[in-house]
Parts: sequence; structure tokens; C-alpha cells
Amino acid sequence: MKKNRLQRSKRWISGAAAGFVTLGAGDLLVARPGVNLSDPAILRPAKLDRFSRGYENVLGTSLDLIVEAHRPADAMECETRILAEIERLRRILSPYDPSSEISRVMAGAPVVSAELTELLAAYKHWSIATDGLIEINLGGVVDLWRAAQTANRLPESAALMHAARQERAFKIDALGKGYIIDRAVAVARRVAPSGVLNLGGDLRAWGDTTWTVGVADPRNPADNAAPIACFALREAAVATSGGYARFYQIDGKKYSHLIDPRSGWAIESDRSASFVAADSVTANALATAATIGGPDVAEDLARVHGAAGYVFANETGIVSSASTLAATAAGAAAPSASPAPAPTGPAKYVAAPAGPGWPADFQMNVQVVLKNQGGGRGAHRPYAAVWIQNAKGQVVRTVTVWGSDDRWQRKLTSWWNLPAATTFEAKVPSRATRVAGTYNVVWDGLDDFGRRLPMDTYTVGVEICREHGYHVFERIEVKCGAEPATAAIHPTGESEASVITYGPVKS
Repeated sequence: MKKNRLQRSKRWISGAAAGFVTLGAGDLLVARPGVNLSDPAILRPAKLDRFSRGYENVLGTSLDLIVEAHRPADAMECETRILAEIERLRRILSPYDPSSEISRVMAGAPVVSAELTELLAAYKHWSIATDGLIEINLGGVVDLWRAAQTANRLPESAALMHAARQERAFKIDALGKGYIIDRAVAVARRVAPSGVLNLGGDLRAWGDTTWTVGVADPRNPADNAAPIACFALREAAVATSGGYARFYQIDGKKYSHLIDPRSGWAIESDRSASFVAADSVTANALATAATIGGPDVAEDLARVHGAAGYVFANETGIVSSASTLAATAAGAAAPSASPAPAPTGPAKYVAAPAGPGWPADFQMNVQVVLKNQGGGRGAHRPYAAVWIQNAKGQVVRTVTVWGSDDRWQRKLTSWWNLPAATTFEAKVPSRATRVAGTYNVVWDGLDDFGRRLPMDTYTVGVEICREHGYHVFERIEVKCGAEPATAAIHPTGESEASVITYGPVKS
């Protein structure tokens, strides 16, 4: 069993450290329910070697990079140049850095760099192209919403509109990250023939490889939950905009971080739009404008600007879409890994579940919050595993594993040495920009063979291992019965305090 797990780890970029399903050069695979993604007849080896790295706290979010190259040295050089380009552009374009050029311009200095000139021009273009749904001078509006959250009182409409008319109150979240992704990929092309860069859930692919990318469901956006739809990505970009990952909470209600420039008001937090386009700036502009404008605007933008694909979703599921490869069924999240067939030979855990079954509409949500180890400049994401054990101590489900290098998977000794029932394959979709280091994974009550388990008290194992860092392990018992329950995860040298919740899936 461990040998099989090791073989699969070499063939897959798995868990949160990857962020997408990856395929060989020129291959195309539609991730439909029931397809065995590990079948050698479906998944063919890439012509180039594949290398992956994950980072946290890059531009305040996560970064995942997969590079296809002939030599490890080329992949490392590509990684180094991408990170250097991102840092160079951060020093120009970060409004959170008082020494950056954009901060100086907001204080009254003239624009000097070609990069800031290009970004300002992009905002002007897309403001016109979206009838004002994309605007750059929203910094004052955002300040009012932050103050409203602190005061737990909604802002005044008149104050919002006054703030929206302020000059040089730049907020570049809508297009700034996309611009940086495009520039970083331009640098990557000089070193590696193909790859894909994922910055906070927005992806840009270069080269001849086709990648199948899932889209997070805004109703259940856990990192291992079933995607609501899938796109094929080749020499293109996909961006997702939505309010489910970042929001303001006022008087018990969530308001998206996305602002409608026409009114200054935050939009509904449970809507999301994803667009495929030739570059990341275009994909981000279309996704942001569509999320603010709604499904009819999404359809118009896709038609006018020739988007290769898009999907708009809200609390009811997919509202409108075009050119998606596959759509998942509405409802509760699918398993994080394709359930394996029931075992026919000896295994560590083959007994059929007994007792009253886990409620069909319940799930367990496990939040993992990594500590900021990068000091604002990014740090390698640690390897991690989350799994479930029954009362007998048997592993009934591997929920997620981050990292594909088997040398470091083996260092997750608490997980690696347990008698697991099956191996793990994970896929993480394109999503609204996450907060750096904050991950959520769900367990739907099925075991590794797809069988519904009984209501019982289960133990959640959370293990994290960082190179030149700590190796930590937490065990948390959760009573999974007919009523909702919560449990605390204590802070460690690698993670902050967080919570496990068990209860009905959000409808």
C-alpha cells in the first residue's frame, strides 16, 4: 500500500500545493464523475520533467508554480526569475508599501515607470469597456467599509459616493495581480518551455501543455471540494472573482470585498464569476466586472470580448456559462479523492460500516491556518496531511495531502506510517483570492472506498512538516452525530489556532 502511494505521488502534483489537475503535453482530459484519473490509458507521461513549488504570503496570498523543463536547474532558474519579477513589481505597484512608486504617486508624485503607466492605462481601458464596473479610485471607499466593520455599522451612502470621487485613491486589486502574473509568465518563457503559475487562485499557462482547471463552488469553496465546472487551459489565463473568501462582516451579515463603483456598495458575498482569456489582465477584468454586474453582464462581456469560457454562479449554483468542459451536480461537496472500488483482497480496513449512517447533508470542515514564516516576502509552503481515524484507530479517509515530493511526504511520519486504506489524489480549483495561509478542507462522511460511515466519534489528524522548520502533529476528536458540533485545533509552531465544524452543508 505504501509503495502504491509512493508511485502515485510521483505521477501527481497533489493537494493544495498544486492547485489544478495536470496533464501531459498536448493531452486533454475532461474531469467527469466516474472517470478514473489514474488509469494509464488516460493519463500519459509528460515529455518534459515536471517540477512544482508552493509559497505562502506572496502579495498577501498563496503562489503555486508548476514548471515543465528538461533539467532541474532550468526549473529552479524559472522559479527564481518569477519570484524576482514579482518582487520587483511589488516594489512599484504595492499600495501597502509606503516606499513604492504607486504610494508616492497617490501622495502627489508623478508617474515614472512604464509598468505603472501600463497598469493605469489598463484601468482606463477596462473602465470604458465595462461601463464603469472597473474603477481604480476606490481606496477611500474601501477605507469606509473597513471602518464600518470595526464600528459594526453600515457606511452612509453619501459618504461612499463622495469617497468614490476622490482622485488618486488607488485600489488595484482587480487588475494589479493579473498584470503581475502576465509579466512573471513573460519572464518564465525565457527559461522553461511550459508551465502554469497560480497566484491566489488566478492561473496563467504557457507552452504546449493543456491543463484542466476546476472552478470553486461559491457555496462550498473548500480546497478539496468538488469544482462547480472545469476549463481547458492552454496558452491562456483563468481568473475567478467572488466574495466568499474575503468579506466585511457587519451586524452578523457578510458583505463582499468587491465594491460596485456606481454606488460604493459591497455586492452580495455568495456570487462568483470565472473567465478564460488570452491574458490574466483581461481574465481578471471580465471576472471582476461580471461578478459585480451579475449573470446578464457576464454573458454580454463574454460575447463582446470573445472569452474562451466563463461561468457565473451564486447561491443556487451555475446561473450562466459557456465553453465549460464539465459541470458537477449541484448539492453537497463530492469526495476530495475519487472513491476507490471496494477491496477484493486483504486490506487493513475492509469491514462494511455499521450503525446509523452519517447524515447525507452534513459535512466536516477542517480549517488549517499556517503561520506567516516569510516576513511579507513569501515562504515555502510546508508539507501537510489531514486524515480521519475511527474509534479503532483505523484510517478511514485521507482528506488532503499537500506536496508531491515523496521525500517530504515520508517525513509526515504520523500519516505515512498509518495503515491507510487507499491512496490520495487531490485537485484544487481556480478560486477567489484567498487570504495567505488559510485553508479549508471538508470531509463528507464517506470512507476511502466511497461508503457512507456511521455516526460516531472520529479523530482528525493534522500533521505539518516544514523544511528548516517544525514537525507538528495534532489529534482532535469530533463527535459526528445528528447535531452540529465544533472542536478546537490548538496552535503549533507551524499553525495558528483554528476550528473544526460539523454540520449541514450550506444550502
